[in-house]
Amino acid sequence: MRPEVSFIFGGMSTEYDSSVSSLEHVISTYLCIPNNERPFDVKNIHHLSRKDGLVRTFPFSETFTISDLHHVISDIGIAHGRTLVNALDEIASCNEYVVNLLHGQFGEDGGIQTLAALLGLKGTFGDPQVASLTMNKYAMSSFVSSLLPSDIVAVPKTRLITAKDKLDGAQIANSFRGPIVVKPNSLGSSLLTEVFHEPATSGVEVVALISEILENDSAALLQEFVRGEEYSCGCMIDSSNVTPLPVMKINTDRGFFGWKEKSRKDMFDLEAVDDHNDSISAGIKSAARIIASAIELYNIVRFDFIVTPRSQIVFLECNYIPGMGSESIFPAMLEKHGMTVTDLIHWVVLHSKLYTRKSHLVRSKMDA
Repeated sequence: MRPEVSFIFGGMSTEYDSSVSSLEHVISTYLCIPNNERPFDVKNIHHLSRKDGLVRTFPFSETFTISDLHHVISDIGIAHGRTLVNALDEIASCNEYVVNLLHGQFGEDGGIQTLAALLGLKGTFGDPQVASLTMNKYAMSSFVSSLLPSDIVAVPKTRLITAKDKLDGAQIANSFRGPIVVKPNSLGSSLLTEVFHEPATSGVEVVALISEILENDSAALLQEFVRGEEYSCGCMIDSSNVTPLPVMKINTDRGFFGWKEKSRKDMFDLEAVDDHNDSISAGIKSAARIIASAIELYNIVRFDFIVTPRSQIVFLECNYIPGMGSESIFPAMLEKHGMTVTDLIHWVVLHSKLYTRKSHLVRSKMDA
C-alpha cells in the first residue's frame, strides 16, 4: 500500500510566491508519473491564502491537473475557509501526513512548527526551536561560530540593527572597512538584500534600505562583504544519518547572489562541483554534515557558503525549508544525486524521523 501525503503551502509571508513555485514544481513532477507508478498518493492540498489568512482545502483526485492547482491558488470555487489553528486541528484529527511547503515567516521560523507540535500533527515540520534558530541569521551565525573553529569555517563580521538603533551615514561608513552587505535578519529569498561597495558614499541608500527592512522584519544586519565564490550544499536527514547532496557553485556576473539574481534565471547559473576532484566541495560537505548533526534538523536543509580566494570557507546562512521550484537550487542538487522532488518526498515519508514534543513536566519528590 502506497503512503499518503498532503501538502500545505501559500502563507502570509513575503515568500508566498516561493511557496507557490515549490508546490507547482512538486505537483507538476508528480503528475508526469503514470498513476500506477507514483510512489505515494496525495490526499489533500491545503492553501493558506495571503488574501484573508484562511486555509482552504482541495481534495486531490486522479483527474487533478495543473489548471486545478491554479484554481486552488486563486481560491476560485473554494468559498469555505478556516483559521490556521482550526484547519491544523482538523488535519491532525484526520491523521494526515503533511509536507510543509510554507516558506518564510510562520512557515519555517518556528511558528507553524509550534502549532504542529501542540496539535500532534504528523509531517515535515520538525523542532520549533531549531526552526526558530535557523531562521535567525544572526543567531545561526553565532551558533556556527561557536561550533566550528574559524580555520575550518569562518563567519562574516556582522552588526545587528533594531528599530531602537539610530544610524547615520558616518556610523555606517565606520562600521567595517570595505564593502558591506545589508539584509534582513529573518527574511528569506535574499529579499531586501544588497551589497554596497562604497558605503562611505552610500549612507543615505543604506539607511533607507535598513528602514525598509525594519518595516518587514524585527532586525537588519550590517555585514562585511566577503569576496569569493558562493556555494550551496543541501542535506537529506534521516533518523540516524546526514547525507550531503552534491555541492553547487553559484555563478553571477557581479559576484553577489542577491534578490536581483534570484528573481531572474538569466542572472545566475549553477555548476555542480565534483567532490572527488575538489577539496573545497569535501570541506563544505563536512561542515554541512557537522552543522546539521549538531542542531537536530529534520528531513532536509540547505547551507550557503562563500569560499575566499585563499580557500577559506565562510558560512552565510541556513535554509530550513529550501525552495523546491523548478529553477531552485535544491532540485538541481537532487538531480545530480539522481533524484526528483517526488523521489525526495517519498524518501522523507519512509525514512525521516518525526518530531515528538517533550512533556517538559518533571516529577520529583521535594523534601519538606
